[in-house]
Amino acid sequence: MISTAEFEQIFFEYQPRLVRFAVRFVDEETAEDMVQNCFLRIWEKRETMVLTNVKALLFQMVHNECLNELKHQVVAGTTSLDELMEVEGSEQLYWQDFAPDADAQLIGKELEEQIEQALTHVSDKAREVFMLSREKELKPKEIAEQLGVTRQAVEKHINAALEALRNYLPKNLLPLVAFWAAVLLYR
Repeated sequence: MISTAEFEQIFFEYQPRLVRFAVRFVDEETAEDMVQNCFLRIWEKRETMVLTNVKALLFQMVHNECLNELKHQVVAGTTSLDELMEVEGSEQLYWQDFAPDADAQLIGKELEEQIEQALTHVSDKAREVFMLSREKELKPKEIAEQLGVTRQAVEKHINAALEALRNYLPKNLLPLVAFWAAVLLYR
């Protein structure tokens, strides 16, 4: 359990540092709101929470909030992926989440196999369109030109492939599929 006095001490010690950390990735008002939300979540769970490493917890919470905000900006169309990569430090923030470790290759191979298995449930054309967008990183317009179809047809095939991924991949991977969908369709 966290007492009111302990909470206040934690707040006054870390709040300015957390805001400065978040401002590297988002505007100051958003950064302040994110940090406030993190402290609010801790306050709401203070009676059941035991903090062993408050600094790590807080920075991880703010890190995750920043990632979510940057992803939201891409999905909402207020920021493109190219603009996102120009934000100082954003690539470190993004890649920190996906930094390779000892198991990364094994997990990547397993994920790729699961994706291939899920894509057996779509047409050959949908699989081809999806692979062009994923492996060759072609935009829907470029795929449409290359295959001689409309952009709408390309988007229909990508949606079919993403639907197969949603239906046949483990449920814990669905947030990744949702983010992938936004990136593929809105670039």
